[in-house]
Amino acid sequence: MDRVTVWDDRRGPDDRARLAPGRPPDLDRSPDVLVVGGGAIGLAAAVFARRAGLGRVTLIERAPRLVPGASSGNGGAIAPDLHEESDGPRFVAFGRKSRQLYRDLDAEWQGAIGAWPTRWLDIRPVEAFPLLDGAAGVPAIPGRGDPLDGAAGVPAFPGRRGLLDAAGVRALEPDVRLPDGAAARLFEGQLAVDPLRLAAALAARAGQVVTGVGLLGVSVRGDRVSTVHTTAGDLTPGALVVATGLVPPPWHQGVPQRWVKGHMLALAPGPWRLGSVLAGPYGGGTPLPGGGVVCGGTFDEGDRSPEVRPEVSDPMAKDLATLVPAAAEARISHRWCCFRPHIEHRQPVVDRLPGVTNAWFAGGHFTTGIMMAPATGAALADWIGSGRTPEDVRTFTLPRTPSPWPTLGPTH
Repeated sequence: MDRVTVWDDRRGPDDRARLAPGRPPDLDRSPDVLVVGGGAIGLAAAVFARRAGLGRVTLIERAPRLVPGASSGNGGAIAPDLHEESDGPRFVAFGRKSRQLYRDLDAEWQGAIGAWPTRWLDIRPVEAFPLLDGAAGVPAIPGRGDPLDGAAGVPAFPGRRGLLDAAGVRALEPDVRLPDGAAARLFEGQLAVDPLRLAAALAARAGQVVTGVGLLGVSVRGDRVSTVHTTAGDLTPGALVVATGLVPPPWHQGVPQRWVKGHMLALAPGPWRLGSVLAGPYGGGTPLPGGGVVCGGTFDEGDRSPEVRPEVSDPMAKDLATLVPAAAEARISHRWCCFRPHIEHRQPVVDRLPGVTNAWFAGGHFTTGIMMAPATGAALADWIGSGRTPEDVRTFTLPRTPSPWPTLGPTH
């Protein structure tokens, strides 16, 4: 797999060292909290466990480097408002909480995360946008109306939420052209991050961070995970957080989960102006500070190969040129792919593992791991510290499956 993403080329030696700390000689074998998995979710879990005063925290990642998978192979989007129509209100509220935590952490850490503000243009065929409440027989909600966004007070798109037509888009983005029959919806107030810069900032505040050490299994005594078996020997944590993307054995039985491959690419800076993230079925891209655009990703169901396939990635550059004609001759600077964890209809999971009282799983975030990381870490720390399920993750549950432990005996 080509792991040279556009983000890799933006990191200096200090961040590179922080992302690959290796195994220390003084590995804490009895931490108060052990986090397994060094992606964005695991790092956030470790950071918030420390912030909550839960004691000594150790994080282990089996790969030689932190964020080896989807957490570094994404576009860095933190845009919960884009999920208003596709996901439930709890999902959107959780994403918005996470977005605010990013702002708070970046301010507290003096810009270490480096989050930058973004606005999005969701570009689709007009008929793909939902009808406004009260239109076409949909019951109206008091206080909501049809914005008059057309000429002479006539709605440009009757019955639909305030959309931008071609002239409105050109006023905002002079180099963007809407396809015939398309409109755009504007989302402001979103964020983006460089995933590797984020990971380095989190790792610096995550306690003892170890790479090159993987999970082999666990032993349970009574209702507690007593021992975690790793490639570096046994660990005996007080609490365990498993942030491995998909649910590991033996808890994986009955969980509908899989890895979904996706391609990304980056374009070198070119002769166009683009200040908004472009999204939708026509294609799009995320403008980067200093120039360039990140495009993607694809959903390559059934492709198990770790290899980058230009025939899959490169059409995304042509799709961008549909919206930004000046990018028609853009040079592709980077191509890469990664595998995203998918569990139960893209809903993330933040839940206690079945059959034990001191172990939790956080994963299945699919394309939203970066966006959801701080809120996930905060919820886990709250749950571990209080012993009570936080209200904002009450629906992010694992499928109810029997405990794997009764058939194995009380001690193993």
